[in-house]
Amino acid sequence: MEGMIEVNGVNLWRRITGEGEPVIQIHGAGFGHFNLDPATPVLSQHFQVVDFDLRGYGASDKPLQHYDMEVWADDIAALQDVLGISESHVHGTSMGGMIAVTFAGKYPERTTSVVINCAAAKLGRAGRLIFKNWIDIAEMDPDGPGSRILAELISWQAVSKAWLESEAGQGIVDHCQQILRDSNRLEVFTAACQAMCDMDITPWLGKITSPALVLGGDQDIMTPWDQGPEGVGQEGIFQGIAGAEKHVIAGAGHSTIFDSTDEHNRVVLDFFQRNSRAARAGAAQTIEA
Repeated sequence: MEGMIEVNGVNLWRRITGEGEPVIQIHGAGFGHFNLDPATPVLSQHFQVVDFDLRGYGASDKPLQHYDMEVWADDIAALQDVLGISESHVHGTSMGGMIAVTFAGKYPERTTSVVINCAAAKLGRAGRLIFKNWIDIAEMDPDGPGSRILAELISWQAVSKAWLESEAGQGIVDHCQQILRDSNRLEVFTAACQAMCDMDITPWLGKITSPALVLGGDQDIMTPWDQGPEGVGQEGIFQGIAGAEKHVIAGAGHSTIFDSTDEHNRVVLDFFQRNSRAARAGAAQTIEA
C-alpha cells in the first residue's frame, strides 16, 4: 500500500509493507524514504514497515515554515493516529535518528523501541561546519540541492573509503545527485540543515524509556561518535539513555545502511525482535510461571 495521506495539515507520501508490529522508518536530511530502502525488504519479512517522506521532502508537501526535530516528531505521532497505530518501533537514520530521539523522548508511550543510527544530539563546531557547507553550496549553485558538487561532497562524507572504491560504490554520486535533485526544495533543505546546526536535543535523552539501540560506523565523518567538547555525538546519546545498547560497525562510515547493509539489517532486526511486544509478553509469562 502506498500513496498520499493527510497528516497534521499536510499531505505525506507513505508506503506500508509486510505484516506484524509496526516499524516506522525516518529518513535523513535531503534523501526521502529512499534512505531506508535497503532495510525495508528485510524488516518487512517480520514487521509491518511504514516508510514515508517527511514534511518538506520527496513526494510529501514542502511548506515554507519553521522546521525542527519536534515538528517532524509531532508529524510521526499524527501519522500513527491516521494509520491507527497506538505504538511502534522506530528506525531513524542521520537526521532521522535525531528525530527518533525527539519522538521517543516526547512520546515514550508510543515508542515500542527505537534505533538511533548515525545521529547526534548536539553538533560540535566541526559538525555545524559540515551542514553549513551544505547550505552554502545549495544556495550558491544554480542547481540548488541537486548540485553535482553537493552530491560529491555528501558521497565521500557518507560512506566508507572501502565501499566508495568498491564496485557497489561506483554510481553513488549519480544516485545521490538524482535523489537530492528530486526530493528537495531549496528553502526546506537549507532550513533542515540549519535546524541541525541549531539543535540541542539532549534534554530528550533522559526521557526515553523504551529499549534503545545506538548504531553507527567507526569511520563516521558526518556525525562521529565524538562530536568534540561543544557537542554530543553518538557516544553521548548512548550514555544519555538509561539502559541503551550500542553497536559500532567496524570499517563503516556514516551511512551504515548502505556501506554495511547486511550487518546493519542483522543488528536492527535482532534488536526489534528481542524488544517486540510479543517477546516481552513471552518473557513476562515465563517470569510469572
